[in-house]
Amino acid sequence: MEVHPLLGRLDKLLVEEGDMVGRGPTAPTLQGISPGMRDGSAHVLRCLKVWFELPTDVLHAATANIDTFLAKMKAQPKHLSCIAVAAFHLACVQFKQEFGCSVPDPQTLVNISQSRCSASDLVRMEGILANKLSSQSIPPLPVTCLSFIRAMWEVSRVASDRLEISPPLPPLPQHLSHQLEILVCDSSTMRVRPSELSLALLSIEFQRIAGSESGTVSAALMGFVAELQKYCGITTPDFILTHALVLGILDKYNGDSQVPHRQRLVWKLSNRTLKHLRPTDKLRATLPKISEESLDRSGGPRLRSASECSLESLSDSDTGRSACSCSDDDTDMEMEAPRTWAKIVASN
Repeated sequence: MEVHPLLGRLDKLLVEEGDMVGRGPTAPTLQGISPGMRDGSAHVLRCLKVWFELPTDVLHAATANIDTFLAKMKAQPKHLSCIAVAAFHLACVQFKQEFGCSVPDPQTLVNISQSRCSASDLVRMEGILANKLSSQSIPPLPVTCLSFIRAMWEVSRVASDRLEISPPLPPLPQHLSHQLEILVCDSSTMRVRPSELSLALLSIEFQRIAGSESGTVSAALMGFVAELQKYCGITTPDFILTHALVLGILDKYNGDSQVPHRQRLVWKLSNRTLKHLRPTDKLRATLPKISEESLDRSGGPRLRSASECSLESLSDSDTGRSACSCSDDDTDMEMEAPRTWAKIVASN
């Protein structure tokens, strides 16, 4: 395969990158929505992508839709969840139009995401998003970091085959797609060009591969990175900063023992189901008090059997069955309490 058609594809992506609004150095600051809120919504969409078994292209298109819309419109925080799921549903429609995929039902998407909006609200918000993103009823898929890393990887594969580098580069590894998802879900990468972000991740992967190969392979792979950097017009200072940013985000993600963004799920249950899930509503939270009537007339302790319960426990029971059933350990505890009470009475 020739390199020139692939470079032509890369040229087209670079032209489309210049027209982007929500990402890059010229991206405006989010108005009304904090970076943490935006990142939390992006991670929810990542979970939805896994839940509905959709390709990673849908997540990248959805985050691009959100960033572009928030760059053009000022939104309130209470509307962000509806905007996010609407952008996700629109991304599914966009991907289906070009490549074909299943599109989740709006009501199902609302229920799974728990976005606190109705299906009609989602459809209405999706129409507003499509109107602001493009003049077409269904906007075309936006250029994303995933588009760039695929193009750059294929250019490097063809160049390595021409140079007869062994072992040859495989297709784009799956873990690179996962790492790219982590990067686009972080708002600190919004001010970076998609081409810079993709090339920085590609450079990190080539450095990992070169660590276990000969010096010739390492020099060739790093040479590919240098040529792509010149071809995309990325300055060395910008590339160094982006490279450090990518390493920092990935190290933080892999090193955290807790999830940085956690969605609090609320389960909606009917009263009938709730009754079945609460069989211990009428059980006491504390142990019953020891009554003086448990002592016999002679003042000595009256030992109770294993199946006997206190008077207070029997009064609380509203069923015809035994109020409690004690094990051997429980019986020992109940017998010890009257002995202690008898010692107190005797001392007085």
